[in-house]
Amino acid sequence: MKIAVMTDSTSYIPQHILEKNNIRIVPLSITLENGENYKENISIFADEFYDILKTSKSIPTTSQPAIGEMISAYEAYRDEGYTDVIVVHLSSGISGAYQTAMQASTMVEGIRVHPVDSKIACLPEGSLVLRALDLIEQGLDVEAILADLDDMVQHVGAFLVVDDLKNLHKSGRITGAQAWIGNLLKMKPVLTFEDGLIVPYEKVRTKKRALKLIEDKAVEISNQFEQSTIMVIGGDEREESQGVYKDLKEKHPNKNIVFSELGPVITSHLGLGGFGIGVVNRHIEVPDSVNVER
Repeated sequence: MKIAVMTDSTSYIPQHILEKNNIRIVPLSITLENGENYKENISIFADEFYDILKTSKSIPTTSQPAIGEMISAYEAYRDEGYTDVIVVHLSSGISGAYQTAMQASTMVEGIRVHPVDSKIACLPEGSLVLRALDLIEQGLDVEAILADLDDMVQHVGAFLVVDDLKNLHKSGRITGAQAWIGNLLKMKPVLTFEDGLIVPYEKVRTKKRALKLIEDKAVEISNQFEQSTIMVIGGDEREESQGVYKDLKEKHPNKNIVFSELGPVITSHLGLGGFGIGVVNRHIEVPDSVNVER
């Protein structure tokens, strides 16, 4: 048995980790208001996309990976001698990527394909990939690895702070927020994931309070687990997100806390000013993930 791991571009795993571990990425795409289409982290990257959003009059649209790209990736692994490939995708509640992976898995021969619905996005999604790599190195078989990942999926948590709900509402990526729309003057919406869907959690007066709220919630959740990893996920306001990261590291030196950043696809849904914190019930190492001192 030889097991590969692959994922989509919204897992935001650092490039050097992808290359070292032969992790193929199927990218999601972004279409701008001028009709130009880009593949995430291939032909468009975060900093460039932030600049585009600042002057854009409409919200960019996103699309899931093409089924042909998935099939080609599976076949490439097969041709390299792999017997199985574990494929981790962002939540099926906000993208059709997982369903497409399921369909693609029936269209390739000679390799067993195991799609995993992370029910989350960003580095919490990527943490499933990193965990799978660790378990492969430990010599576990594919069934044991999938069972371990399923337990992670059942316990993963994340909280989001956005400047407003405009992007999420127009893109259809938020559930149950109709009562909030138009009622957020001078308020900051805090959101969470529930069964793979983005749902309202609380309205807070200031962003500072919102960030404090999700810091506290992340620590509270992590305290429930024997092992855990807290993931600070910054967007365009880097000074703010790095401040949260450093604050958590200082207050909780014994916790495993890592820093990551949003990419273009998730930013297109959250909008500028978006920020998140995720928690998983495993110790996940992300070597040289981001230099927060830059």
